[in-house]
Amino acid sequence: MTPIALCSDDYAQNPGIDAGILELLALGRLSAVSCFSTSPRWPAAAPALRAFREQADIGLHFNLTEGFGSTAPSLHAVILRSFLRLIDLRHVEQELQRQLDAFEAGFGQPPDFIDGHQHVHQLPGVRRIVLKLIQQRYPGHPIWVRNTVPANPAWRGKPQILKYLGGQSLATDLQAAGIASNRGFAGVYGFDQEDYGACFKAWLDAAQPGMLMMCHPATAPYPDDEIALQRVVEYNFFRSEEYAVMLDAASLRLERLSVVL
Repeated sequence: MTPIALCSDDYAQNPGIDAGILELLALGRLSAVSCFSTSPRWPAAAPALRAFREQADIGLHFNLTEGFGSTAPSLHAVILRSFLRLIDLRHVEQELQRQLDAFEAGFGQPPDFIDGHQHVHQLPGVRRIVLKLIQQRYPGHPIWVRNTVPANPAWRGKPQILKYLGGQSLATDLQAAGIASNRGFAGVYGFDQEDYGACFKAWLDAAQPGMLMMCHPATAPYPDDEIALQRVVEYNFFRSEEYAVMLDAASLRLERLSVVL
């Protein structure tokens, strides 16, 4: 059975997301969870994850664009500033330190991995700060980092955009720094597919040991969430028998990347 990881993003964003993730963890349908330590919900929501720390990797969803009711820069602005070398790297470093502190205060231990909300962790300048702080803060604690290099090089559209917006560069930097990372990335689409199972099957066809797939399930749609309805579609798929059958048919099993890598 080939080991791959399925990571649900956005824990602590709203109650529907948290409920969906916790239910899928209890069913054994996830092997990683990425968490918003900037969310006002995080201190109260974090303890529920501790029961699953042996079953799933729990990581930091580094956030520069979600304000949770406060003003935050748009993703477009962050991308533009990073590529023009205008982003305030001192602020980025302070923000990552703050979010790591909050993660550890809530969860009780360092994160198993770091990724980024809207993949900001891979942008020019930002990725250098991520690698720097991992090496400074956790020299004796192995942490892996998500890269977004497509598991299938033939995939076009959004997967290729992510690759060239820093995914490939981050993968190269991680390898040079000796920091573990996933072997191929999947789960990228336009959040607009009713037949999510068809997308999932195409991603599984590209599976290799250590591949990482992201997902965004929730039990119910909540306001101020652009992908709220699609989250429910994903949730219903991941709790279905169809999902389990697909994994078995492809000879795949979910595993923590901290074990595989």
